[in-house]
Amino acid sequence: MDKEMVMLTVSQIKIKTAQHVLKASGIESYTLDQSDSAHAGLFGDIKLYVHQSFVEKAKSILINEGLAE
Repeated sequence: MDKEMVMLTVSQIKIKTAQHVLKASGIESYTLDQSDSAHAGLFGDIKLYVHQSFVEKAKSILINEGLAE
């Protein structure tokens, strides 16, 4: 697999914001939503992935924007 997870959250808003910030920096991202739609935000996670060559840059951007730790 050539993609690596850079963020994990239960918040749709946080994931969309992170995707927007990364896109503005020229980094394409992908999500895997494993949340339970019947219990929004209570069960399951949403994972954000980027291509392996952008992992460090993406993590740095997300930390600087206060979206990841």
